[in-house]
Amino acid sequence: MVATAAQDAWAVGDENNEPVVMRWRGGTWTGVEVPGQLGLNSLRVVAASGPGDVWVFGAAGLAGGQESRAARWNGSQWTPAWREPNSLVDAATVAGPGDVWVAARRRGGDGTCRSFLRHHTAAGWSAVALPSVVCVHAMHALSPRDVWAVGESRGRPVTLHWDGRRWRTVPLPPAVAGPTGELRGLAAQSPTQLWAVGRTGRMGGAVGPVAVRWDGHRWVSVVGSGVAGKFVNAAADGHGGVFVSAFSASGDDLVFHYDGQKWSSEHVASDHSITGLAVIPGTSQVVAVGVCCEGYDEDTSGKIWMRR
Repeated sequence: MVATAAQDAWAVGDENNEPVVMRWRGGTWTGVEVPGQLGLNSLRVVAASGPGDVWVFGAAGLAGGQESRAARWNGSQWTPAWREPNSLVDAATVAGPGDVWVAARRRGGDGTCRSFLRHHTAAGWSAVALPSVVCVHAMHALSPRDVWAVGESRGRPVTLHWDGRRWRTVPLPPAVAGPTGELRGLAAQSPTQLWAVGRTGRMGGAVGPVAVRWDGHRWVSVVGSGVAGKFVNAAADGHGGVFVSAFSASGDDLVFHYDGQKWSSEHVASDHSITGLAVIPGTSQVVAVGVCCEGYDEDTSGKIWMRR
């Protein structure tokens, strides 16, 4: 999900093989119609630079496989914006009007996640190389020359930075970079206030939460959350801290807050999975989106929680 202004937020998903776009404009959440001619069956990612520059990314079911597609909202209507055969979008970010990054991966193969990047500017779409084999899980643009991505590379957490010319790997603290694991969430308040969160350990085994903060020069580990589980999503609180969604070993979804000195936690729901987190700009409101009763297809339903 994404929050673009004090009274504007967006969330996406799908229902009965149809795309779903929900918009909050300071009151209640309402649906935004997605024209059928766009051919979208589901939506996975939404990114924006403002209320009049919103991009949604999803899939269209075609004979022989699925095709990733994107549509752009200009404040009054949707237009088709991109398509890529045999792919799955994992992350996207908008650096400014019309300046968009997409991280996707190919379907099939040996099961290894290998991301590829596409970049949209006034000149159109182009492919941009990554410095190594990386699976990108989240992206965040502070400006066209200051874009971050996080994920995993060969089973270990990784962070990447775009300086306007090329992507490079940015070292993590040894305690984070050494063990197996991944980074799943990324949030930024300024060039000197970034957060990346995830886990150490392998899925199916013992895992622990990871949180690192970028101070403008290096990544610094932030410890002491006390949760037995993993961090998933992150949203900067606008005051130098961060909200983080966590999936605990007990199966509960929690939201943690780090205020720069200590962690605190709040229980959101049981038997739910939080898939997105955002702070409404200029306010203390936190929005979480997710699904209920995951694993039971006939009962799975989207949920939106707001903390005022």
